[in-house]
Amino acid sequence: LQSKQYTGMTHAFLSILREEGITGLWKGVGPTVGRATILAAVELATYDEVKGRLVSTQYFEEGFVCTTVTSIVSGFCCTVASSPLDVVKSRMMGQRRPPPMVLPPDGRGRSVVVVVEGGRLYRGMMDCLVKSIRNEGISSLYNGFWPNVGRVVPHVVIAFTVMENLKLNFG
Repeated sequence: LQSKQYTGMTHAFLSILREEGITGLWKGVGPTVGRATILAAVELATYDEVKGRLVSTQYFEEGFVCTTVTSIVSGFCCTVASSPLDVVKSRMMGQRRPPPMVLPPDGRGRSVVVVVEGGRLYRGMMDCLVKSIRNEGISSLYNGFWPNVGRVVPHVVIAFTVMENLKLNFG
């Protein structure tokens, strides 16, 4: 386990600003936007498709049960689609710039300080994705899958239940 790095929001803000510069405050924004885009697209598309198919059967009609079942399926599909991006996002945001390495003194007693190029393990989203698959296998992209299902599915159920009730009551 990693020790707690920051004592509070202000300390985190100032530490990131000091250690990584202003751009450090936006570390991980690319993966976050990619994840949100995929999540929204899958959520809406699967909800509409599954609901249409369920209502067309003799077993379901419009209402709470249909909305709940459809939302659960949609939330599960969202998690399947977004988990690889969650892993990449977390890894990109969690990587820290390593300290400079000091090599042992050369023959004349001089030490050399070496800074790793860019100071990062991953150069970007695709690099992180490829390295994760190569080093840990494709299943590594689904680390934390079930906790994510437990977080995403209730959110989707609530969101679509509220949406359907608003449509029903306010057109």
